[in-house]
Amino acid sequence: MKNYAMIENGVVANIIWLNDENAGDFPAAIPLADRPVGIGDAYADGVFIRDGVPVLTPMEQAQATIAALDAQVIQLEYDNIMIEYGLEV
Repeated sequence: MKNYAMIENGVVANIIWLNDENAGDFPAAIPLADRPVGIGDAYADGVFIRDGVPVLTPMEQAQATIAALDAQVIQLEYDNIMIEYGLEV
């Protein structure tokens, strides 16, 4: 059994449990995998969206956070090198 979102007019109307074998009986049902999708979220072009932002799995969210932190570390290292050489940041 897996969580599926029932989509009506591009919006999640309900969350249901389905066996994969029965999913064909519900053509409006989209599997959620690990996405924390809720009623009222939008669904378009294969992407769940909440408040204009794609709903990420916990792993995708962690990867996005790591990437953002990596970018900040790189910027801080650059700024420190510039300061060390007396150049403006």
